[in-house]
Amino acid sequence: MAVGEDQTEAEIGEKGQMQKLHLWSAIIQTIADKGKSSSPIGGRKSWADEVEEELQSLPPKESIWDKFDITKINKAGFKLEYVAPLVQGETSITAIELEDITSEIEYWNISVVCYVLGAHPPYAIIKGYIKRMWSKHGISQIVMLKNGIILVRFETEAAKNEVLQGSIFHLDNKPFIVKAWNSDMEFSKEEIQTVPIWIKLPGFDFKYWSPKGLRKIGSLVGKPLMVDQNTETGVGLNFARLLVEVGLDTKLPDIMIFRNEKGQMIEQRVVYDRRPTLCKFCHQYGHDNADCMKKSDKKGQQVQEKQGNILLMEA
Repeated sequence: MAVGEDQTEAEIGEKGQMQKLHLWSAIIQTIADKGKSSSPIGGRKSWADEVEEELQSLPPKESIWDKFDITKINKAGFKLEYVAPLVQGETSITAIELEDITSEIEYWNISVVCYVLGAHPPYAIIKGYIKRMWSKHGISQIVMLKNGIILVRFETEAAKNEVLQGSIFHLDNKPFIVKAWNSDMEFSKEEIQTVPIWIKLPGFDFKYWSPKGLRKIGSLVGKPLMVDQNTETGVGLNFARLLVEVGLDTKLPDIMIFRNEKGQMIEQRVVYDRRPTLCKFCHQYGHDNADCMKKSDKKGQQVQEKQGNILLMEA
């Protein structure tokens, strides 16, 4: 059987070679016939050029992927096309321009980033908590990123702003941080080192409530992000309320000083809706020493060790 199979493959190979020879012979004969029928003209193409043109006129060889039907693939997304890379020396690179990602940036611009400060609860717990809080606003997607960070996309820009201007959120007595997503955010760090906090400026003269004035006064605390609706519309002029992003290790002032339009130095009191809490025992944010689980675990371990030593001494 093995000999018969080898003979069959040889015959197939010879048949293929014969077909190629017949093709070349037919092409060359066609070109020769053309040469006989035409009068000699100076500068006529060589027979080799004629053969090359004849080969190029043949239909291109089809790839198995040319008729690939992506609809027949389970859970298939959009189809991709090849883009020739740039070659620099022996390295191939490609360039992703802003216009290449504009559609994705626009899609995710109505999203917020959330995480529990000082803890990483299971995704199912956080997802259920988010749905209970924000379903009324219209949630489009809830996606887990990494390190306990959740991305929540809303159906409208207005819904996102309503959430950002809402009250302070807590999950299991720990601050639940919510901040607007932007394309410059990075999630490669082990922990996010900044948090947004609302500050109130009691008695802050409303003549300073211009976007530029509030931006300057907010920058004395951190990076100003937005004002609430009452401050924007001037409903209630007793205090201005700003959302400011601060570093977790930033010392937050209780009094700010600015120079007014008359050159006078003015003191302005600051009230924080919530301050980032640092545990001095485990050096993590989101709780203080009294609520530190690691401290409680260590105390329990010390008690057990002490009881064990007493038993050994009595024995």
